[in-house]
Amino acid sequence: MNSIKVPFNDLNRIHKPIEASVIKKIKEIVDKNSFILGEYVEEFEKNFSNFTNSKYSISCGNGTDAIELVLRALNIKNGDEVIVQANTFIATALAVSRTGATPVFIDNGEDYLLDPDNITKAISKKTKAIISVNLYGQMGDNYHLHKIAKKHNLYFIEDSAQAHGATQNGTSPGKHSIASTYSFYPGKNLGAWGDGGSITTNNKKFADKLMYLRNWGSKKKYFHDIIGYNSRLDPIQAAVLNEKLKFLKEWNINRNEIATFYSENLSHKYILPKVNSGNYHVWHLYVIRTKKRDQLIDEGKKHNIEFGIHYPRPVHRQKAYSDLKVKKLVNSEKQANELLSLPMFPKMKKNEMQKVVSFLDNF
Repeated sequence: MNSIKVPFNDLNRIHKPIEASVIKKIKEIVDKNSFILGEYVEEFEKNFSNFTNSKYSISCGNGTDAIELVLRALNIKNGDEVIVQANTFIATALAVSRTGATPVFIDNGEDYLLDPDNITKAISKKTKAIISVNLYGQMGDNYHLHKIAKKHNLYFIEDSAQAHGATQNGTSPGKHSIASTYSFYPGKNLGAWGDGGSITTNNKKFADKLMYLRNWGSKKKYFHDIIGYNSRLDPIQAAVLNEKLKFLKEWNINRNEIATFYSENLSHKYILPKVNSGNYHVWHLYVIRTKKRDQLIDEGKKHNIEFGIHYPRPVHRQKAYSDLKVKKLVNSEKQANELLSLPMFPKMKKNEMQKVVSFLDNF
C-alpha cells in the first residue's frame, strides 16, 4: 500500500481520453487562423449558458477579470465598498481593489460560506455590493443574501470559481444574483489548458455591456463607446472547455462518490465538511480540519500522499491588505490554521481513497 502514490490532483486521467479530439479542434483553429473570439468562443458561451441554466454567458481572460468586469459594469469605483469574505483566494478581493473600491472583509460560518449574520453590521453608506464565494464547490445561502442585498439596495454577486455545476434547491448560481463569475484555471472542476473565465447573467442589458466592456469597450471595430478592457477567452481554450464540458456532469458525480467515501469512512477525530440542506455540492475541494495539519502533511509525504491547504492565510491578514487594519475575524483565522484539503479528482481509484483514509485514521 505504501508504494501507491496518491497525488493531490491528477489531470492526466481526464485529459488523456479527450486529448485527440481537442488537438483536432486546435488544428482547425490554426488552419482557419481564427485566434481571437469567433465561432469557437461563441459555441462555448452558448454551451456554458445552457449548462448553468443562464440566459447569457460572457467569457473573458480569467476568473479575476470576470469579477472585475462585473464590478466595472456596475460602475463600482474609488470610494465605494464591497463586502467579501476573508476565507477565500485573494482574487475575489483583488478584483474589488482594481476598481479602486475597498473590500470590506467579514467572517465566515462553520460551513466556510459567507455568514449572513455578519453582513448587516458591515454595511455602510459607501457599500455598493456583496460578493458571496460558493467555496469548495458548495453554494452559499444565496436567497437569504439576495434578500439582505435587496433590502439595503446593494448588488449581489456570486464568485463561483469553485462551483461549476453546483446547485441549490435545483437552481444554478445566478438565479438570485446580478451575475455569477467563473474561473477556468486548469485545476478547477471545469479547467482550461491555460487561463480563462466567464460571467453568467440573466440580464440582457447587463450582458450586452459586459460583451463590449471585455473587448476594448467596442461594439464595432475601431469605435469605442466606453473605456473597456482587453480580456477575451482564447478560442483554443474555448475548444478545450467545450470538449471537457461534455463530461463535467459525470466528473462531478464521481467527485460526489469520492466525497461520500471519505465522509463515511474518515475518523471523527477530524472535523469533516458539512453539506447544507438543498445543496448539490460539486466537491472542488474536500476540506477537513485538524490541529496537527503541518505534521500530517509532512508525514503524508513519507507515505506518498499529497495534501493541500486552502487557504493558509485569510485575505485580510495578507500583507497586501495590512493597511486596512481589519479586526480579528475569529472563524477565518482559526480555521486557516487547521484546514487540510484531501486528494480529490475524477477517476481517483478505490485503493487511493482507501490509502488516504487508512493514513488519516492511523495518524
